[in-house]
Amino acid sequence: MDKKLVAILVIFLFVLWYALRTAQIPPANIQASAEVFYINNETVTIVEKDGWGLFTLEVKPRISGFTFEIDFPQGTEYLIKVNGKEYKGTTTFKVTIDRDSEIIVNFKLPQEETINLYRGESEYYLTIKATKFPIWRVEYKIKLVPRKEGKY
Repeated sequence: MDKKLVAILVIFLFVLWYALRTAQIPPANIQASAEVFYINNETVTIVEKDGWGLFTLEVKPRISGFTFEIDFPQGTEYLIKVNGKEYKGTTTFKVTIDRDSEIIVNFKLPQEETINLYRGESEYYLTIKATKFPIWRVEYKIKLVPRKEGKY
């Protein structure tokens, strides 16, 4: 009888570990502004010919103290405003969110990546992550697309 109990306990712990590891419960409701579109089953934002892009996110937390992160293509410069506070940097942005926030994301792709994007030689994505241990996490991808006259 003890061997059966131990086996059931091991199976239960494995299933619990797997459930916690794979669960994706968003720690916040993240809504994009009008500068983010849904085209061909993909979420996209526009990059201008000079490499600049801009969009706004509204974040309404379900829990406080979660980590909000945006991964840009390598070498991308950004200026991000979170509730009026400015952050400058390159490639990865990370901040802790405790309350409702308006996040204004202004970024500039490096010149070479902008040329590749406009030629159609490469695809680039922004990855937005919100996490808090153990099960609160969500990940969104936004594809960067070149501006096409009269399309949007």
